[in-house]
Amino acid sequence: MSKQTDLLNLTDAITVSGSSVGIGTSSPDQSLTVGAGGKVRLYRGDNTRYGDIYADNNFLNIETSNDPIKIDGQSYIRLDTNSSEAMRISGGNLLVGKTSTSSTTAGAEIFGAGYQFLTNNGVSLYLTRPSIDGEMLRFLKGTTTVGSISTLGGDLAIGSPTGSGAGLRMAGSSNIIYASNASGNARDNAIDLGASNVRFDDIYATNGTIQTSDRNEKQDIEALSDAEQRVAQACKGLLRKFRWIDAVAEKGDDARIHFGIIAQDLQDAFAAEGLDAGRYAMFISSTWWETQTEVPAVEADEENGIEAKEAYTRTDTYETLEESPEGATERTRLGVRYPELLAFIIGAM
Repeated sequence: MSKQTDLLNLTDAITVSGSSVGIGTSSPDQSLTVGAGGKVRLYRGDNTRYGDIYADNNFLNIETSNDPIKIDGQSYIRLDTNSSEAMRISGGNLLVGKTSTSSTTAGAEIFGAGYQFLTNNGVSLYLTRPSIDGEMLRFLKGTTTVGSISTLGGDLAIGSPTGSGAGLRMAGSSNIIYASNASGNARDNAIDLGASNVRFDDIYATNGTIQTSDRNEKQDIEALSDAEQRVAQACKGLLRKFRWIDAVAEKGDDARIHFGIIAQDLQDAFAAEGLDAGRYAMFISSTWWETQTEVPAVEADEENGIEAKEAYTRTDTYETLEESPEGATERTRLGVRYPELLAFIIGAM
């Protein structure tokens, strides 16, 4: 090819307008303008790999070549500061302070399935409000808020906004955990700890629980009726020793012996005197509905931050028949409030 032909091709491809140069366009509007469909391609030293920068569908694209030669087994985009790697985009993952996805290597990862921040020293994640109280972190299922972590008056509050809200406020300065709404505002005499179908096991405490017994908060204060006294007398003979079925299943003969009253026996004692045990707070009957769902195992996928999980059976519970799905099983569990029961028995002595 002659020099004249080379010059002609160069003239067709490049336009100079003042201090602007156009490639593939006759009207450059910046110092360097690449026309539609054009790409800026940068090769590395051995010409085996390259990166392209181009505009497409109103987006700026930066991509690496997909030739067979890979680095660390895959292509990636890397950003350096002071000649050291600061961040890379690899396989759809954003990595900061690390060069590959890992649940053990310090650094930050953002990937399609979530994110993780790992550190061997110091704090993994800071969430800061400079001066004003409020939400620090919000949890959603779809578009519905199901919980939040907030600050209030120097305290930490964790809670759910459903209904009137149920949460806990950790008041470190006074060594108290308050029942609260999701924002940390106190809710007195409104929140239960556990439920009939979701119980806590042992509770260890230095002192016993304290029940409000102020006369000013009570009404209909009366002595026990004759029928109630007969029930209380009968209850003394209803105390039994027993072992829990689940404890025997777990520990066999080592399961320990307990003492108490059988709730059904207490209910029958009231019925024998023509009284409804459900009218008395010492007797508890709770009903709920539940379903069983088989959840399959999940295979690990480190690239997308997914941990392996074994298959398991999930139990979902519903407080009312209306909210439970078709086929749900009805469950009922009876219980006894022993402080009230013992006070009841003592009252008949």
